[in-house]
Amino acid sequence: FLLNRSSDLSPKTIPESYVYEAPVFFVRAFYFFFGVFIIVDLTFLVIILNKSEPAYRFPIFMLTFILIFMYYFSTAISHKIEVWGNGKIQLTSLRKVITTKAEDIAYMQGPQIPIGFIKMRLEKEKAFLFAKMGTPSLNKVLKTIKTADPGIKFDRIKY
Repeated sequence: FLLNRSSDLSPKTIPESYVYEAPVFFVRAFYFFFGVFIIVDLTFLVIILNKSEPAYRFPIFMLTFILIFMYYFSTAISHKIEVWGNGKIQLTSLRKVITTKAEDIAYMQGPQIPIGFIKMRLEKEKAFLFAKMGTPSLNKVLKTIKTADPGIKFDRIKY
């Protein structure tokens, strides 16, 4: 009464994936200097707040809110991208993980200098990736994305 189920036990083929992680030093340096910038600005705003008239308090609170808001959104900059051969893409940041497909990316723009951010225009939002251009792992990721969807427009990106 036993059935031959060897076909059920065979490993399924999983498309090959390529991973790029931004240099740790670059990511840490960015957040360190950005954090120092925020702390220095907030310190000056508190000093000004203590010496100011009540009429100037609202603009100071508004600037403080903008600084905190900037830091919150900076934590969504991706430091890791994983791309599978079938076009699936996963971007990982400190705050969230974005899963998308190559077909959902309309445009990718590289930095003007060798180290910077790659901007990706996704279907509903823009995503940014810390990047050191010219690294072999990043080149494989970019080539895989372009192969999965040749219609993606690349600007300032050479792979």
